[in-house]
Amino acid sequence: MGYAPAFVFLLLTVLPWFALMVRRLHDIGLSGWFVLLYFVPGFNTLGVLALGLIPSKVGENPWGPVPAGVRI
Repeated sequence: MGYAPAFVFLLLTVLPWFALMVRRLHDIGLSGWFVLLYFVPGFNTLGVLALGLIPSKVGENPWGPVPAGVRI
């Protein structure tokens, strides 16, 4: 079996995490490309945490309007 279970676990957890982070970055008005900062040593954990704590932008952003039913 080797590394097959670890690779499957990686695909099932890392890819959705990237999608979630891109959505969060769009929510605060930044480009999704900032998710690549996770691969910068020394920035990865604390930087992603700091980006996650920034409050959401009010109203519409370049990626679309606020979804219906969401209160800010």
